[in-house]
Amino acid sequence: MKKNKIELITKKIIKSLSCSIVIIMGNMTLSHAAVVPPGTQLADKQEIVRNNGAEPASLDVHKVSSDVEFNIIHDFFDGLVYTDRKGNIEPRLAERWETRDNKTWIFHLRKDIKWSDGTPITANDIVFSWRRLVDPDIVSPYGSYLENAAIVNANDVLRGKKKGEDLGVKALDDVTLEVSLDKPMGDFLQMLTHPVMAPLNEKVIKKYGNKWTRPGSFVGSGPLVMY
Repeated sequence: MKKNKIELITKKIIKSLSCSIVIIMGNMTLSHAAVVPPGTQLADKQEIVRNNGAEPASLDVHKVSSDVEFNIIHDFFDGLVYTDRKGNIEPRLAERWETRDNKTWIFHLRKDIKWSDGTPITANDIVFSWRRLVDPDIVSPYGSYLENAAIVNANDVLRGKKKGEDLGVKALDDVTLEVSLDKPMGDFLQMLTHPVMAPLNEKVIKKYGNKWTRPGSFVGSGPLVMY
């Protein structure tokens, strides 16, 4: 089975394209990839042009709120789970999960998942990302999303009453994540499919700051890679 590497260039880079995206595909290992039938000979480069409708304001998922951005970001980042075409919750970064009371959830990450720079995706990346989402200094339009998901202390962290370390999410080890809820949530797994719940690369964000979304520093986990 071959894996696909996809470069995405917005019209900010290619001025001749109006509100469109050019995708160039090659080979690499991503958190998920297309299945290529045996014997299929792929061209060295394959291009897809997709109309996005408008220019994205940012590719930082914690700083945007519209489908213009989410349509692109969804292709750059994978979450713990996803919804298939029939509406079923399926594994993505997490290979399995369990809960005894619908309040404490344990997610077991796949051991082969990597960022587009080749480094492992870990449970600590998810912890960092969710803490960043409710960081009052980030002022995310979706900052209240974790509160709506009933994650312990999300409301207090968002309002600066508690520290990020008090948020109800922790890495038990590199591939095991524990999430604590204030109350059972029947749609909790569905809420995890939203792009804001996907992990971001902590090392890259700390290294580049607000410039982490620029070509050359951008690192994702989904089927598209930006250069």
